[in-house]
Amino acid sequence: MSNVRNWVGFFLLGAINNLPYVIINSASKTIAQSFGVQNFVGLVFGANVSLAAFVRMLNAFVLLKTPYWIRIFANGVLMLLGLFGVAYAFNFPFALACIVVAGSSAAFGENVTLGYLSLFPSKLVNGWSSGTGMAGLLGAGLYIIFGCSVGSGGGKADHLKYLNKMAFLLTTPVVLIYWVSYAKIIQRPSQAREPAESQPTEDAEERKALLDNSINTGQEILGETYMGRVWRCLKLVLWLAVNLGLVYLFEYVARACAAKVRPRNEYNIGCPELYSALQFCYQAGVFASRSSLQIVQIRRVEILTLLQGINMVVWVVDVHYKFLPVWILPAYMIFVGLMGGASYVNIFYLLLKDSQFPDEDRELCINITALFSTIGIATGCGVETALFTTVLSKD
Repeated sequence: MSNVRNWVGFFLLGAINNLPYVIINSASKTIAQSFGVQNFVGLVFGANVSLAAFVRMLNAFVLLKTPYWIRIFANGVLMLLGLFGVAYAFNFPFALACIVVAGSSAAFGENVTLGYLSLFPSKLVNGWSSGTGMAGLLGAGLYIIFGCSVGSGGGKADHLKYLNKMAFLLTTPVVLIYWVSYAKIIQRPSQAREPAESQPTEDAEERKALLDNSINTGQEILGETYMGRVWRCLKLVLWLAVNLGLVYLFEYVARACAAKVRPRNEYNIGCPELYSALQFCYQAGVFASRSSLQIVQIRRVEILTLLQGINMVVWVVDVHYKFLPVWILPAYMIFVGLMGGASYVNIFYLLLKDSQFPDEDRELCINITALFSTIGIATGCGVETALFTTVLSKD
């Protein structure tokens, strides 16, 4: 019964933690347009992730010994500051500053919660990951609602500002649920988590080079410096971390290509509009696969990375040649979401479950790996911008 209760609690934490982030991404066009700077939509996306790497490193290297309740409470305050700030923004630069705060809360909260999960049965990561997938669905749905509302409304700039204000103000009460989920719904276990799962022999041999002999004892290395510990953990998680970063890179490029895979006259018409509909399909795939851990676990995460890399290449090529029929695009974008979500939940499940990662280092290993997701997103945005301003600029 406590596992069900905790699953619900972590689901709510995931959904609320990511909600401001996805709403900002979903409303990026309307935010820019409401201030008359339609060409600066990219700055909204950039502001949303601009401090993600910093706050992840802050949590990983400075705040690990800070009690979880303090970090959760502080993260809720960040959410509120960002949401109220964007709702009442008087100009575009101020809105961007508040978006930086709101986006930072998503990255900081993710690292804090994934670290907190190291104290619980490892399959509870499915509750968190499913919640983050639900946040994506809500954000993409809101994007569609925004698009349909704006299409039928008059007084465009004022209408957009009103929609933005209402969307962000109506989101603020969920922060209370976020705090209640941590303080009242989730019950911290009174005994140690379940024993870590040993890898099959062949996998252990492959990773043996990454392990110092002292790691296997489950004891801290006597005289080891903090940076030495970080370096040791980095080597230990490098394979999973690189796979996570690459999956994020590939899927962000593929998602961006959805804006150019069809002739221009097929966009910005109908309700839902093509691009927003494809983004909703992507989020549906992410939600399904991030919720799948109870059904299937995937250890060979590199297979997911390879498939996502192939997906990216297909979407990039299709921007130029437009060989994929429009009816297949929704299903294909769901597949992109499935690969990304499956990689995320299985990588963090391995970090929480596998005996290769000592309990005393598990939270640091999780934080280092999560940092690679930010690196992947930033690199993906850079690759996307480079492609769209050079070889694909005329497509």
